[in-house]
Amino acid sequence: MDAKMRDFGKFDLWVSNNGWRAKIGVIHPGGGWPHAADFTKLAPKGVAYGSTGVPFHKDESGKEMLKLDEHVVECAELLANGKPSPDVIAWICTAGSFMKGKGHDERLIKEMEAATGTPCLTTSTAVMAAFRQVGAKKIAMGTPYPHDVNEIEKKFFEDNGFEVVKHDGLDLVDNNILANLPSSVLYRLGKAVDVPEADAVFISCTGLDTLDIIQALEDDLGKPVITSNQASYWLAFKMAKVGEPIPGFGRLFNEVR
Repeated sequence: MDAKMRDFGKFDLWVSNNGWRAKIGVIHPGGGWPHAADFTKLAPKGVAYGSTGVPFHKDESGKEMLKLDEHVVECAELLANGKPSPDVIAWICTAGSFMKGKGHDERLIKEMEAATGTPCLTTSTAVMAAFRQVGAKKIAMGTPYPHDVNEIEKKFFEDNGFEVVKHDGLDLVDNNILANLPSSVLYRLGKAVDVPEADAVFISCTGLDTLDIIQALEDDLGKPVITSNQASYWLAFKMAKVGEPIPGFGRLFNEVR
């Protein structure tokens, strides 16, 4: 093998896993099954996935959610130390990037990027970018969270310049229930929080299996629907300069970015 081929051969693990186009590193809470499944549905050809998880938190209470981001930076370093390293690293967790208030998502990104030298994002950052992409300033928000957490999320978005015109949650604290909610429940949650003045409907939480209801909700409500995993991967692909439309998952992915 000549020197040129030896150098090319350094790009091994991700390329052999169809990562010749882009490599997305994902940090997720706990087991991360919804995150991997959603990536499989959304990723264009040639985009690869690698992940690591922060320790699983006890429940969905506000007290436990405040701990979600404790190991994010070291997980980012772990992903970045792979050979070759990812093109983008995403902290895919909504509550883990809004619970500590306005600006915390930006601070996390700066810490992750300083530790890794890799472009990074959080879900809350991605959701707000998605709102801007579809031109939404007034948001109807549905969540699985307890009511006190909903108020924290509402304040986070309003402090960042968006108006939450209606919000409601399922008041769940058991992760095992949350992760197995059927599409019928999530679809009805989206319809229940919608009001005429809302520019878009947002369903929060990366642990929810929402991808397959997005297009149906958009068709029935006549407005954009944003969900946490959808927005996270949309921004990750955009940052990795992968811009092809992906039909079937809402206006955010239908439009050329």
